Amino acid sequence: MDGIGANQKHWRGLWPAAKCLAEFLCCNDHVFANSVCLELGSGTGVVGLSLGRLGARKVILTDFPNDEILSLLQENVEKNGLSNVCEVKGLDWQNADSVTAVIDGLTELDYVIASDVFYDVCTFQPLMTVIHAFFQRFPSLQFYFSYAERDDNWSIEDLLLLYNLEGRLVRTRHSDDDSSVQICFPLSTNNVGQNRYSVALKGGASESKLVFVNCAGETIWQSKFDGTNYNLDGIEKTASNIASWVRGAAKKANISLPLKGLGLGLSGAEGARDNARFVNYIETNHGDLAEHISLTSDTVAAIAAAFEHSGIILVAGTGSSCRVLLADGRVFGVGGWGHQIGDGGSGFWIAMRAIRMLFDEDDGLEIPHHSTQMIRNLLLQHFEIEDKVDILEHLYNKFKKSCIASFTKKLAEHTTDPAINGLFHDAGVILGRQFVVAAGHLPSEERAEVNLVLVGSIFLSWNVVKSGFIHAVQGSWIPRVNLYRPKGSSAIGLLCWQQTKVVLTFHIRKMSNTWNLSISISIIIGDIPVVLTIRHFPNIFCC
Repeated sequence: MDGIGANQKHWRGLWPAAKCLAEFLCCNDHVFANSVCLELGSGTGVVGLSLGRLGARKVILTDFPNDEILSLLQENVEKNGLSNVCEVKGLDWQNADSVTAVIDGLTELDYVIASDVFYDVCTFQPLMTVIHAFFQRFPSLQFYFSYAERDDNWSIEDLLLLYNLEGRLVRTRHSDDDSSVQICFPLSTNNVGQNRYSVALKGGASESKLVFVNCAGETIWQSKFDGTNYNLDGIEKTASNIASWVRGAAKKANISLPLKGLGLGLSGAEGARDNARFVNYIETNHGDLAEHISLTSDTVAAIAAAFEHSGIILVAGTGSSCRVLLADGRVFGVGGWGHQIGDGGSGFWIAMRAIRMLFDEDDGLEIPHHSTQMIRNLLLQHFEIEDKVDILEHLYNKFKKSCIASFTKKLAEHTTDPAINGLFHDAGVILGRQFVVAAGHLPSEERAEVNLVLVGSIFLSWNVVKSGFIHAVQGSWIPRVNLYRPKGSSAIGLLCWQQTKVVLTFHIRKMSNTWNLSISISIIIGDIPVVLTIRHFPNIFCC
């Protein structure tokens, strides 16, 4: 087994696993920025160089201490102008002195990365010994590596157990030839279950909020993000955005992954089947995030935060819905089916009602009771258009629900205008009707006095919404309504949902023979250009 690194030539080219890992780094650039990173088996160095271009404070590129290998790495470092960030070092996995020298030369290390280093069963044992040594020296270390799935039944599962490591799948990418590359996140089992932090994510259609909580229930970190609705952006994109956000926020909060729990309350997460698909996607493609993951709708999350046993919540922001939680855990709802079906009384509904009013007036279909000139002026001003017809670009080619709903915020600044006041009154009527219907699910003993929590930006204009709401509730069976606004974050209510995490296994096989041919290529990893000199061989990936 002596001299394995000197005899093999896999380092000479750029493999698909390297590009896959580099793209993952680019999608999470804020996570690795200002970090100290070390790459194992750097080869041409594309992964480590990508980290350097993404803002890592220091990157150590390591490979077998062979002059040809290390000179190629140094050449690529200089080509990319990263000599002040990247350092090239020889590291022989089979030589204890070599390993000790590299580790002892480090005062800090945040991440170890590697791509396709598990390519030959002869390297498994020494490589795992090296990885274990890094974890021993830096217990809070995080390690990401990519590998290509192959046909052989070689596995590192036993070695993971031997060194008290557990592997979690982060991402799988399939190519046209049915091959696949996976990114994994091994962590020390000594640390599994030790992280007592959980995170709750309350995701609206326009804005989402992330809250980190310790074991005492204290909020230790908060951040805001864009909307997170998988019905609008798809499961894969929404999950990837959330994963990147959680990784970055955890780094800022100085919290190591995986978290104890990740509770998600997302706008539009109303269907049990799609919710299960979403959770499964995160568990199998972002396994580094948390030990337990759960998902419910944002409205149910708000109920859980507001009431100990049962209650009703009415949400009106970008969208709208009403939910009632019974003491036995059952949840009933009215609305919440998105802008194509409902969202009555929401910011989107008010904005579209105002826009439609202008078109119907100009077409001669309706004669408004009040002048619409203020609405017309605000529309042109808010969307920076010259004619109302120009709004069609925003409604179709550039449609974004939150963008349309944002017009309501502008309208809310001018509710003394009779036409605008009427829009908010009508929104109140619809929201009141939702509440009355939802309250009908309450048992008789809870109907004498109904508690209702109001959540969402529409209720910031309660002075003009309340007349319509009262109109809808008056004459119903409801004798008394107590209205509340939440004092804290409804995200905390998410942490009561928990699920079980799945443990994964890796299978590896060795690659084909190689031959020499030097070429230079320029590749784009995400938006980052990287220049490389490689040694060409069969099955190479280049673009």
